[in-house]
Amino acid sequence: MDKDYLVRLIREYNPQLQGTPVPVPATRRDLYEDIEPWMQKKQAVAIVGLRRIGKTTLMRQLMADQAGTAIFFSFDEEDSRKKDVLVFVLDYAITTLHATTIFLDEIQYVEDWEGILKRYYDQTGIKFVLSGSESLDISKASAALAGRLVTFRLYPLSFREYLMLKGEDVRVGPVSLQDYPAMEALYHECLTRKERFEQAFLEYLYKGAFPELVAENESPVIRKYIHDLVVRKIIYRDIPAMFDIRRPDLLFELFRYACSTSSQLFDIQNLARHFGVHAETISTYLFYLRSAFLVRVTETYSKSPATRVRKNKKLFVTHPAIACAVLGYSQEQVIDQLRGQFVETLFAGRYFWRDRHKHEVDLVLDTPAGLIPVEIKYQNRISPSDTKNLLIFMEEYNVSTGILVTKDLFDKRIAGGREILYIPAWVALLANTIPLSDPVHEG
Repeated sequence: MDKDYLVRLIREYNPQLQGTPVPVPATRRDLYEDIEPWMQKKQAVAIVGLRRIGKTTLMRQLMADQAGTAIFFSFDEEDSRKKDVLVFVLDYAITTLHATTIFLDEIQYVEDWEGILKRYYDQTGIKFVLSGSESLDISKASAALAGRLVTFRLYPLSFREYLMLKGEDVRVGPVSLQDYPAMEALYHECLTRKERFEQAFLEYLYKGAFPELVAENESPVIRKYIHDLVVRKIIYRDIPAMFDIRRPDLLFELFRYACSTSSQLFDIQNLARHFGVHAETISTYLFYLRSAFLVRVTETYSKSPATRVRKNKKLFVTHPAIACAVLGYSQEQVIDQLRGQFVETLFAGRYFWRDRHKHEVDLVLDTPAGLIPVEIKYQNRISPSDTKNLLIFMEEYNVSTGILVTKDLFDKRIAGGREILYIPAWVALLANTIPLSDPVHEG
């Protein structure tokens, strides 16, 4: 790529060099507070997550708060995805612009970027902040950058973040679901806005993953944005750029299947028969979808790791909004027909539980304070039978408190000598303590 063009591109990405500050939103994602302390440390920071989820905005916000000269460059354009482009950008930023912090967006597209950054990291002491839309390449870099890279995952908007972007004041600290007095205080605090929050929760199911859609109300626009700018770009452009994909059409159909069956058990062999391909192909393609943050896989809870590996797993789309767009659902369909399945998708964690008698609990939280079973019953009426599987799990694992996530009921009751907390879904999500699967670790 022509050097004059690269210089122009660098300066277009960095209007602050000409005295024009880059406008950034005042509202910050929760992850900002986790990353900010690391900005004063030597280690490079990597932010990974789904397309259009807000990684670039988060980088710009971090950049605006940096002392010294901070430079931004994106490798999202195909022509810029070359090693010599990365080297030129780094040299120009350091020697000509005297940068102290360099932000590199969508770095995973550049071959051997980790080797190049390792050399500059060791020789210059420059602070690097990276982003990527695929987890695999960033995780591979952990070996090359051992001790030099700390990685954070930016998830789709939480319900609390969605409300904040809508202008609601919901600045509450994390609340443990099993802490009934704290949950009750949160519920009472929100009672005057209950109807607004309930309506916002239904909106969140349909469009709440992406910051740019918070203010959008047209269903066709929402569906096209997610389907074309997120899903199709990932499946037909991003993943093939990283892996040797012979059947992107199969990859899309597999993802569409995951959208339609989100929260259900799956089996690789059955999927292979369904699509008429080898099981190894299905396993590999699911791995690609996970690496691109489009799906999550959860395990059956057991005290034995070996047992967890052997037992059936559940497949979840990352957020219901993505499934709605891919399947072509209107917002009215979600509200009227499909809420239960998609509410469970929002609560997908590392573990669910299922015994040999097919008793099942939707979510098992393994916390320092002990196990917390959570069952999702987003329905108009709650009956005593809805707690049956919770109580079976609690008896087997000697757990004193279980949680039933409801549509509207908030209460605490004793059943079978054990405590059941009934918490509306929107309140439970406001507590903001549901740990998602596929965590990202430091490199």
